[in-house]
Amino acid sequence: MNQQQTSLLTEAIYDAAVDPGGWAQVMALLKENLRTGAETFYFLDYNRGTMKPIFIGGIADFYFQCFEDRFFTEDNPCIHAEPLHRPGVVRTDERLAAYFGDRNILRRSQYYNDWMRPQELDHSMGTTVLAERGVVANLSLLRSADIGSFRADELQSFVRICRHLRRAIRMAMRLETVAAQSNTALEALDCLPYGAIFLDLQGRLLSCNAIAETLLRTGDGLSLRGGRLVAVDNSEQRKLGPFLQQFAGDQAAGDESGAANIAIYRASHPDPLILSAIRLSAHQRTFVSAQATILLLIAEPALARPRDIELVRRRYRFTPAEARLAQALLAGNSLKQAAESAGTTYETARWYLKILFQKTDTNRQAELVARLLNDMAVPAPTLGRARENAGLALTRE
Repeated sequence: MNQQQTSLLTEAIYDAAVDPGGWAQVMALLKENLRTGAETFYFLDYNRGTMKPIFIGGIADFYFQCFEDRFFTEDNPCIHAEPLHRPGVVRTDERLAAYFGDRNILRRSQYYNDWMRPQELDHSMGTTVLAERGVVANLSLLRSADIGSFRADELQSFVRICRHLRRAIRMAMRLETVAAQSNTALEALDCLPYGAIFLDLQGRLLSCNAIAETLLRTGDGLSLRGGRLVAVDNSEQRKLGPFLQQFAGDQAAGDESGAANIAIYRASHPDPLILSAIRLSAHQRTFVSAQATILLLIAEPALARPRDIELVRRRYRFTPAEARLAQALLAGNSLKQAAESAGTTYETARWYLKILFQKTDTNRQAELVARLLNDMAVPAPTLGRARENAGLALTRE
């Protein structure tokens, strides 16, 4: 392969690390540059005698289906040449013969006579890019006797490509690990007994959990308009807009003097929705800047009846005065409003709030409200996984 061909193939390999569908392009380029009749990329499980394909090209369906029966046979020298299946080693049928000191050992095997030869495949070149606990990821290229065995220059080109293959596979594994962790976090959000919505600083929906998705779909107090979170009732929107705007500036709102939670009333139910907001900071990465976001927690005040407050009062050892302030905050009041409702002064309420923070291991009013709502909530059925905004057909004009 010349330099241009190698560059195109290398680029395709790293693209495939991000998008598994890209392996088809990788195999097409290998076929074109190395004149192969079949291109295979697959996992072999030696413990179970099974094969899991990543990409298979040039193999008829019948031979694909019977591969395991033909490959995992006692006389197949491939399964007895462990050193040739170590990651980074490039193997050919000639190297397999040299390993056993028998030039015809492969051609006497059932694997060759029942699987390779009927497909007019005579020569092979491959490598193991990953090996762990009896499972290997193999890339194997096969060609016919008419084309002949792989030349020395083709072998050297493949050796250079294999370095990129191993790096790309490691990249793909890291990306899949991150994706799996992200999915776990989304599933955990679905198990929360209240709605959770992530907004950008302009109020646009980024993602939400299942309870919040159902609430938005039904328009129960909250909805989306042009991708932005809004209150269904115009009078409630006049409260929600400024409430969210507090978290959009350089200084996040939600300290003890601000409104970190509000009540949004709705026509469908006598009880309002209690919204608690927390601003999540932006994080600068090496290549990507994660934007600051607003986490909005939505709960039914019915989850915070006085009898339930008694449960958390005992759990956190609140005094009666502290419990009254907590109850008032759970109703969607600012600290000043909660002080009046609890029958105390604003300064005394500030002092009690600091004690509530200490007892509940929280730092802000929104965190305190979220913690208490969670402790008092009755788990709701899981309604499905969190959805990206693109997947939610919720926009209402």
